[in-house]
Amino acid sequence: MGKKHLVINSKKVISLIDWNWTGHHPTYFVEFASALAEIGYDVLPFCPDPEDFSKRLSIIENLKSQHLGQIFSAQTLTPTPLGRIRPGRFRPHHQAIKQFGEIGSRLRAWEKQSQQKIDAVFFACIYDSQFRYLKYGSPFLGYPWAGLYLHARSFRMPGTPIPYTGGFPCPERIFTDRRCTGVALLDECAANPMRNLVGSGKSVTTFPDFTGVSLPLRKGKITGLCRKISDFSNQRKIVSLVGHLQRTKGIIEFTNAAKSPESHKIFFFLGGDINWSEITSLEKESLKDDWENTPNLFCHFDRIKDEATLNQVIAISDVIFAAYRNFPNSSNILTKAAYFRKPILVSDGYLMAERVRKFELGEVVPEGDQNAINATLQKMLQPSYYAELEKRAKWDEYNQIHSSHKLVKSFKELFSNL
Repeated sequence: MGKKHLVINSKKVISLIDWNWTGHHPTYFVEFASALAEIGYDVLPFCPDPEDFSKRLSIIENLKSQHLGQIFSAQTLTPTPLGRIRPGRFRPHHQAIKQFGEIGSRLRAWEKQSQQKIDAVFFACIYDSQFRYLKYGSPFLGYPWAGLYLHARSFRMPGTPIPYTGGFPCPERIFTDRRCTGVALLDECAANPMRNLVGSGKSVTTFPDFTGVSLPLRKGKITGLCRKISDFSNQRKIVSLVGHLQRTKGIIEFTNAAKSPESHKIFFFLGGDINWSEITSLEKESLKDDWENTPNLFCHFDRIKDEATLNQVIAISDVIFAAYRNFPNSSNILTKAAYFRKPILVSDGYLMAERVRKFELGEVVPEGDQNAINATLQKMLQPSYYAELEKRAKWDEYNQIHSSHKLVKSFKELFSNL
């Protein structure tokens, strides 16, 4: 019996891959799959929760035009367990070989079963910590690849470690791999430095900093967590800090603002799961004491259950607090605030400050300056502030630039040589 050959389709097949499924990951993954199919690529997804992917995809497919490409059934993918190989210094290399080798083996198995050729891989999110030893695993992956480099920290804060990991950014170890064909970034100012790093043979493009903006389908009624916030606020102005809470997200400054004497007529909401890394035990005890004894502060220390609820929190708030520390990255909380037309407070010196100034989305304060934070919040909650901001804020322009609809153009640029 003769050897079977793979069918070369007129449509290209791209395998979409992510090992993560929290926070922004599901939203990005679904939109990426939809955009690639809209262009005309067939998409083979690998993710930790295929059932959730299918549900989310069915929702956005109802809102979009017919796809030119096909999205195949998603395959389950979970992080590869860390091996016990000794000596320990070889463990990361072995891990990379297992991690990328497993993907390569499964892609080749799919090709054999379907008799179709996979043309490229797109990694939906590239973290330095997960791709640091890629060069050891790339030969076992065996496919040309591109990916979204989510945090381009090294181009804004070179030589500084990544918070909570202890490691340093290493784009030079990742994107110089010979199988890499392109890089996507959320930080527009990192594009040229990345081009200089990878050379002229690879595509570098920027993606919109999009986010999900759906609200709970409850006929306009506020229920659950948002009902609690609204009730507890007792018609006071609401300042919210939400998401994955950690030191870099400004939880200490937010807490200090809530307990300051001038803020007693303002209601503060702190919501999300907490990463206690890089917060000392003394600071932790002090924070817990403040949270228990600040009557105008309501805390919800659990992951907000879905994006629609998170969006509703944004929608009922008067000011969004994003005065982060040591945070040069993009954050889609800025996109949510712009979509719901909510003023946002950010720290100076980084990408978020540049965008707030350019599009006049709120206010910028010196990083960590508690007095400036307190005073600016008071200013933003004055009755006349919002009316004045509405006249100059470029919310619509910002939302258009960072719409998920822009992904089609970005992917076409990224895979222009495919």
